[in-house]
Amino acid sequence: MVQLSARYQYLDSSNRPLQEGPCRLQFDAQAFTLTPESGPPLAFDLGDLDAVTAADWEVRLPLYTGRTILLRQLGRGFDNLAHDLLEAFRQRTIQCLLLEDMQEIARFPGSFELSSTGSSPRSSQAEFRLCKSNLAVLPAASQAFQWRLADIDSVQFDSSNYLVVIKSGPETLTVSRLAKRTEEFATKLRDAMSDISTASAQALHASFPFLNPDQLQSMAALLKEGRSAPVAELAAIHPKMPAALAANAVDKDLKPYYDQLLTRTANGMLYAGFKLVRPEDGSCGMSDGSDQTAAGSRSDTGSQGADAATASSDDDDNAPDADNKGPQTLYWFFFPIAAKAGSSEPTNVVAWEASSRSGRATYFFRLVDPAKAAQLQDASNAPTIVGSSVRRLNRVLAMLNFRRRPIYLSDDELDADPRFRRYAIAARRMPEVREMRASFLGRAFHSSLEAWRGQVAAILVKAGV
Repeated sequence: MVQLSARYQYLDSSNRPLQEGPCRLQFDAQAFTLTPESGPPLAFDLGDLDAVTAADWEVRLPLYTGRTILLRQLGRGFDNLAHDLLEAFRQRTIQCLLLEDMQEIARFPGSFELSSTGSSPRSSQAEFRLCKSNLAVLPAASQAFQWRLADIDSVQFDSSNYLVVIKSGPETLTVSRLAKRTEEFATKLRDAMSDISTASAQALHASFPFLNPDQLQSMAALLKEGRSAPVAELAAIHPKMPAALAANAVDKDLKPYYDQLLTRTANGMLYAGFKLVRPEDGSCGMSDGSDQTAAGSRSDTGSQGADAATASSDDDDNAPDADNKGPQTLYWFFFPIAAKAGSSEPTNVVAWEASSRSGRATYFFRLVDPAKAAQLQDASNAPTIVGSSVRRLNRVLAMLNFRRRPIYLSDDELDADPRFRRYAIAARRMPEVREMRASFLGRAFHSSLEAWRGQVAAILVKAGV
C-alpha cells in the first residue's frame, strides 16, 4: 500500500476546481483513496481512471465521469508515485480487459498509431504486452485495447524507419519508438502467431484425421482459432465435416441439446468454431481473486436466484475444458433460428452453445437491432447479415476469453457485487461488450431436456418468435 502527502484539486469537466487543499493519498493494486485534510475522502477503482499522466511535477488523473484529480507538491515522492501508480493502473487495466489469465511473453515500451477506415486515427505512447494469444496496448493517456493474435492478418517490419505495421481487417496498428527492440517485437509477435497457427492445425488434424494435407490447409485457413466458420463452407472442403463436427466436437451429454437446436436452425446457416485451451502457468497481469468461490477455486459462475444451483458450474474464468480423450480445445456452435422448421429464412435470434462437456447452458442473442430485423426477410441479403452478426458476437466472446458473466449478469448485479467490479468496468469501457449485453435474450440451462425446452420456448416468445 503506497501512502503519500500532497496537495490536490478536484476539477469538473471544464477544469474548474470543485475542491482543493492538502490531502493524503494511498493506493494498492485495485483501489485509490484520497483523504482531504478536511472533508470526506474520494475513493475509486483504478479501472475508473481514463489515464495516468505525470509532467512538470504534477500527476493528472482523469476519471470516466469527466472529472479530474490533479496532484501537486509531492516532493521526493513524485517519481515513485508517477511510476508505481502508472504500473498499478496498467495492471488493473489488464484485469478490466479480462486478460489477466493470459500467459505473458514480453513487454515493450513505445508508441502507436491506430487507424481504421472511416474513423480518425489515434496515437499515444504506450506499453505493449504480448501474451500467448493476445496483444494488449496500454497507453498512459488514452483508452487501452487488445487484439487477439488469431485476428491479425499481417505483420510487417520496416527496418529503415524502425516501425512494425500490424493489420487486422480494416484496422492498422503502427508501432514505433521501440528503438533496438523493434525487430525483437516483430519477431516475437510473429512467433506467437505462428505458435497459434501450428497448434490450431494440430488440433484440427487430431479432431478430423480424414482430412488430407491440402484439405487441412484449406480448413485451417477457414476455421481459424477463436473464429467461427459456416459449416456449409467446411462441408465444401470435405463432405464428412458436418457429421464429424457432431461426432467429435459435441460431448455426448450435450448431443440432445445440439440435435434440438439443429432442428430449429435456418438451412445452411450453422456456424462452428473452436478455441485452444492452454494450461496457463503465468498471467498477463494479476488476478484480484474476485471470482473465487468460498472453496478457493476459480470460476465464472453467477447467481440468479433459483437458477444459481443449476448455473453454478456454467462459467469458468479459464476457458472450459475439452474432453479428456481429445485435443485441448473448446468447440462451439452458432444456430441462427429459422422462421419455421426446415426454412432458410432466419429470425432475429441466434443460439450459441459451447459443445464441450463444461457447457451448461445455451445462450440466445438478437442478430441485429429490432429496427433492422425486417432485412433478414430478404433472401439475397440474409446470409450476409447473419454472417456479419455471428462474427461480431464471436469476436466479443473471444475478447472476453469466453467468459459468460460479463454478458448475462444484469447491470444491477455487476454494479452491486464487488466481485464483478472488473466486469462492470469492462462493460462500460468496451462498446462491443455493451452491444452484446444489449442483444442478449436469455439462457436455457442443461438441467434436463424437458426443462431446457421450456426455457427455450420462453426466450423465443420474449424475442417475438
